Amino acid sequence: SRNAHLYGMNSVTITSLAYITTQVQFALSLSSMFSQTDTTTDSETFYHSLLDLLEDLEECKKVDELLTWWNW
Repeated sequence: SRNAHLYGMNSVTITSLAYITTQVQFALSLSSMFSQTDTTTDSETFYHSLLDLLEDLEECKKVDELLTWWNW
C-alpha cells in the first residue's frame, strides 16, 4: 500500500504482523474507539502477547514459515 511504501516497508515483519492482528481484533470487537487503554479489547496487552508469542524461540520455525508465506 502507499502507507507501507511511505514508511519504507518492503516486507511483513513480526511487529507489523502483531500490529495488523491487533487492528483486526479491534475491528471485530464492539469497541467504538481504538485506544491503548481500552478495557474491552485491552489492545496493548493483546499486542505485547502476540509479540511474545512471535518472538518465542520455541516457535521460531513456525514463525519463519508464516513470515515466508506472507512475504512470498
